[in-house]
Amino acid sequence: MSKRTMARHAILAAAAYGAAQAAWAAGYQLELQSIRAQGSSNAGSAEAADPSAIFYNPAGLTQLDSSQLTVGADIVVPHSAFSGSAATRNDIFGNSAPVSPAGGGGRYAKTAVAPHFYLAHRLNEQLTAGVGVYAPFGAKIKYDDDFAGRYYGSAIDLKSIAINPSIALKLSEQHSIGFGVTAQYMDAVLEKKLSFVSSEPDSRIRVTGDDWGYGFNLGYLFTPTSDTRIGVAYRSFIKHTLRGNARYSVPGTPVSQLVKGTGALDDSDSSVDLTTPETLTLHAYQQLDSRWAIMGDVTWSRHSRFQSLVIEMPTAQDPDRKATDKLEWKNSWRASLGASYRLDGQWTLRGGYMYDHSPVSDSRYAQPLMPDSDRQMLSLGASYRIDEHNTVDVAYSYLKFKEAAIDRSANNYDGSSTDRPGTLHGRYRSHANLLGIGLTHKF
Repeated sequence: MSKRTMARHAILAAAAYGAAQAAWAAGYQLELQSIRAQGSSNAGSAEAADPSAIFYNPAGLTQLDSSQLTVGADIVVPHSAFSGSAATRNDIFGNSAPVSPAGGGGRYAKTAVAPHFYLAHRLNEQLTAGVGVYAPFGAKIKYDDDFAGRYYGSAIDLKSIAINPSIALKLSEQHSIGFGVTAQYMDAVLEKKLSFVSSEPDSRIRVTGDDWGYGFNLGYLFTPTSDTRIGVAYRSFIKHTLRGNARYSVPGTPVSQLVKGTGALDDSDSSVDLTTPETLTLHAYQQLDSRWAIMGDVTWSRHSRFQSLVIEMPTAQDPDRKATDKLEWKNSWRASLGASYRLDGQWTLRGGYMYDHSPVSDSRYAQPLMPDSDRQMLSLGASYRIDEHNTVDVAYSYLKFKEAAIDRSANNYDGSSTDRPGTLHGRYRSHANLLGIGLTHKF
């Protein structure tokens, strides 16, 4: 095989692999759809105390005693560090060499804001309708230019918004059901670096894509007494085809221009099929006395759909240009326990703990653009009743990720003998502070 052909195949693999990273990061599911729920670490799904029941269990809308509006937002301040033990790169001639420079990427996880909005209208004593607008998925990471894993990914900015109209019916004093439909928009931007020979500056690829997808959610709420609520909720998967483009920035150095001349760096359209996971939730709420209440939630997520991602980036010269990135995700679960205490007629205090099991199955499939791992959340929250129409909610959460290893190599990239990325070995340490504030207005 000629050096020119080798160069073309190698860069095709690297470019398509970068697109795979962007699509994979859509698996980063946010758990910030209600400030009141955050105060108990998302244990309060069955509490159904405000219109955010649209997200957690639409049947809970029947528990509202009036038409209500809830708005809120969380600021997420992450603190993450990468320490690499080894990193190599493969040049266009198949030679392997240590990555240089090979830094830790700096403060790569960026501060982000997650807003939400819910409106519920009580049509009569049996029927309540509403709509929710929230951000279900997101990721915002940008590494320094000298990051050791920059050939696997250097930046991602993933945004999403879901519009979720719902309706709830009170069948009897004990039984309620709810149904909603979801229109979900996703937009992703990814950047990664490319290296042809160690003596020349890196090239860069920037991949974009967006799409609307549609799904539904169902809920059932059993209220055996006025103090007890038990619920089950299901949220469907949503299929997306993120369509956009791939654009290259190439230095004017000799080898880089030679590779560009092969057509391997031709800009193109890009697409990836992506399905977000369905979830099944069981939750309960118990009012112990006039002041104390306890609550719990267990959620199962079907992440096992993410076994691999196939990224299409066809060109006129190579209409079959694509790459497959192995993910090997597994189904995961999350459990939360919480409590609330009514201090007086104005103040209610909350607290809770959550354990969230990561879908990442093995360090061989870990991703630099979404260094996920098992996590724990501790939360405190409070509600202040300003008057009979308005209540302010605040919450603080500390999110701690288990230390995560990454051991990427050519063995977990599905390409030809010349389509092999380098290796990346290291560890991620992460935690985050989450601060939210919201307002509920009763009409």
